[in-house]
Amino acid sequence: MQDDFSKRKVFQEVYLLKKIKHSNVIRLLEVFESSKHLLMVMEYAGGGDLLRLIKRKGKLQESDAKFIFKQIAYGLAHIHCRSVIHRDIKLDNILLDCEKGVKICDFGVSKIIRKGQVIQ
Repeated sequence: MQDDFSKRKVFQEVYLLKKIKHSNVIRLLEVFESSKHLLMVMEYAGGGDLLRLIKRKGKLQESDAKFIFKQIAYGLAHIHCRSVIHRDIKLDNILLDCEKGVKICDFGVSKIIRKGQVIQ
């Protein structure tokens, strides 16, 4: 890996993904480390990301949007209960499985918060 900061961020993401187990959060299946690389094997989300879905369809039916949004809210609530803030929720960080099940991904800039800590 390039530098100590990048290495710490990647290891933090690995730690968080191991800590957070929820059906709406992408699962980390395996981690392999060599002298130059860290490989993270993640759960397969065959439906692409939410950005691609919206670009392809143009808009979502209200029932589909409600189904997806509800899962995002459940996933974020679980993440927050684990004292983690994602800090990068956007359409391309919301993956979909083949049944439009939501998988929140990319915890690279997420942060663990302590009780009573003020977030800016």
